[in-house]
Amino acid sequence: MCDFRVLGALEILDGFTWKSAGGPKVRILLAVLLAAAGRTISIDRLVEELWTPGSHPHRDQRNLVQQYVMRLRRQLGDRDRTVLVTKAPGYRLVFDPARLDACRFEALHAEGQGLFAAGAYEKAFTVLGSALELWRGPAMEDVPVSPTVRTEAERLEEARLAAAELRIDASHRIGGHIATLAELRALRDGNPLREGLWEKEMTALVESGRRAEALDVYQRARRVFQDELGLEPGTALRDLQQLILTDGSAGGGRL
Repeated sequence: MCDFRVLGALEILDGFTWKSAGGPKVRILLAVLLAAAGRTISIDRLVEELWTPGSHPHRDQRNLVQQYVMRLRRQLGDRDRTVLVTKAPGYRLVFDPARLDACRFEALHAEGQGLFAAGAYEKAFTVLGSALELWRGPAMEDVPVSPTVRTEAERLEEARLAAAELRIDASHRIGGHIATLAELRALRDGNPLREGLWEKEMTALVESGRRAEALDVYQRARRVFQDELGLEPGTALRDLQQLILTDGSAGGGRL
């Protein structure tokens, strides 16, 4: 049984060594089959994934798909064809979800969400940290774009951001406002139009007694939204600014 990694470059565990899945088309093929989570993908669907409209080669695409399947089987060491199974109308990848880093990440993320909801913030912080440690870079970063690759990479990246935000929330609940401030700012810099991150930063600063800095953050957020969208920040961010101005407090429990 093979191990796979998609949270970064797409890789296969070859004994004790992680290796590339192969050439660009083979990487697309493997990424699509992994995203299918054990479901059969038709040859016609694989043609759509491997070649953009209008770029199909002159040769028979179905035969080409079969050639790429053979190459992937060699990469997998699947001599008896029990991992990459031929099943009408196409192919199915048989693998243990626990051997795919994305599945382990999602399981840990779900566990962290449950712990947070139950008020076990320290445990949630630790579990979510373990989930985020599985990431080595952008999801499927070395896989050429296809419809499924794009959708799956975007889904995983959104889950990564949600896990990072929740871990910061857990840290704040146990008094770690400053401990995660650098991490929060890096997250916000990468997602400047996500208002919740600006709000978390402002609240963390106020809870740490840095009210003036929190108001400066609001002004930076306002400039970003005006420059990028031509809009003012949303109601929640404006209300928080007013709360800081009138009370000098973010009102504990907002996070």
